[in-house]
Amino acid sequence: MPIRQLLIVGLIFNVYWALAVIGQSQFVWLLVLLLLCSWWVYRGAWRFGLMLGVSGVLMDAMLSWLGIYEFNALFFPLWLALLWVGFGSFIWIMRQTIMANSPYLIILLGGVGGMMSYFAGYRLGAVMWPLGIEITAACILVCWLCFSALALVLLNKCSRQNLEGV
Repeated sequence: MPIRQLLIVGLIFNVYWALAVIGQSQFVWLLVLLLLCSWWVYRGAWRFGLMLGVSGVLMDAMLSWLGIYEFNALFFPLWLALLWVGFGSFIWIMRQTIMANSPYLIILLGGVGGMMSYFAGYRLGAVMWPLGIEITAACILVCWLCFSALALVLLNKCSRQNLEGV
């Protein structure tokens, strides 16, 4: 992926993240619209986005059930589920760049980046950390290191199966 396209896709995902985390339920319609547009442009992104998104939702639901963090929602927040599907789609779109790097680097960046994303969500009031910053950050870091490894395995497997044409 050329650097210009890489920057544009990265910027769009950061806007998507901000709309989800800051706007929460207010911008669900826009998150859905952005997802549909990305799926139209990048064939195959919807399958991987849904697959990785379900995995992420399950991880977050488990962490929420364990009391690692809490959301201001009766059930699992729709905006967070859409954020997970968007993240999975973003990973699929960036797969060539991701797979061109060391898997250890990707897992490390995914672990730290995922934890920092949740820390930013905590600071913005989108999620509460009832166990405190140190314990919660450590738990999320470990989970995101494992999740990043899972995402990389799925990405390699799905890329070999060429979901592009599906």
